[in-house]
Amino acid sequence: MSATSEATRLFSTLLYGSGLLGPVSTAVGYVRRAKGFAVLTFHRVNDDDDPFMPALPTSVFAARMEHIARHYTVLTVEELVDRVRRGRVPGKALALTFDDGYRDNLTHAAPILARYGLPATIFLTTGCIGTREIPWFDRLALALKTTRQTHLRLVDGCVLSLESTADRLEAVRIALGGLKGLPDADRREALEQLLRDMGSSPLDDPKRLMLSWDEVGVLRGLGFSVGAHTVSHPILSRLSPTEAWREINESKLAIERALGIRPGAFAYPNGGTEDVNSLTVRLVADAGFTCAVTTRRGLNTSSTPLLELRRGGPWERHLPTYALKLARYQQTGA
Repeated sequence: MSATSEATRLFSTLLYGSGLLGPVSTAVGYVRRAKGFAVLTFHRVNDDDDPFMPALPTSVFAARMEHIARHYTVLTVEELVDRVRRGRVPGKALALTFDDGYRDNLTHAAPILARYGLPATIFLTTGCIGTREIPWFDRLALALKTTRQTHLRLVDGCVLSLESTADRLEAVRIALGGLKGLPDADRREALEQLLRDMGSSPLDDPKRLMLSWDEVGVLRGLGFSVGAHTVSHPILSRLSPTEAWREINESKLAIERALGIRPGAFAYPNGGTEDVNSLTVRLVADAGFTCAVTTRRGLNTSSTPLLELRRGGPWERHLPTYALKLARYQQTGA
């Protein structure tokens, strides 16, 4: 840990222990010049402690939600967008979002959210819901975790060691980075080749990773709104217009068929600056979505395009540091 990080940790701990961090968090919402809101992102919440399928531990998530419930006004993304339109955004507003559709969002996260009366939005990769499919990047991570191979040759010829767990985790990072930069058809072909090279077989795990449609319905009853996150989680800017439209529109239709609702919110896979372009934004609008979230950090105000909402926030597991950085993010968006 750097000296700066250690100093921040110490300062935040003292501030939190003194009881002053709460009032600081409360005051932040009233000193911003423009009324806006933050959108926080989550994926998995469980206690598996599996570095190949990283998750936020339940206790850490619970502590964050207890702090947020005491000091912020939490509404769904859809509700906050409506408040922005009407100029009625609360001073300490934020939204909680979950990407992909992992089952632990129901088994681990939802009971904690219900305890504190916090709503959230879940963005579904619909091709994985109610099936044995898992997101493509998880297929790669699990293959690298379990393969008996000691080396892996990537499509660019680079050879990676798989001798140790650390080697394998680094291989996940490097391989994912390379695959995400490819046109989508090339990405799919390269992924399948890597899986073949590792001797990967279809997932044979009694613990189901993704939600069923019935379970999504249960989440709705617990205060979740449901948004779309494409069918198979490709990076939309790497697709042809026809393919991108199918991924966007079919994910919306799948939710309509299964739940009888029309989702208003969409989440761009990966969601960075290079992953979302003018075409993908237009296609999301054409599909009938009223708002969409990226992974670009920042606060959302009346001037933020509703189909390019910002998402971000702190990641620290140390609660006082997280609370201090969340208060700063609520003020500056950085």
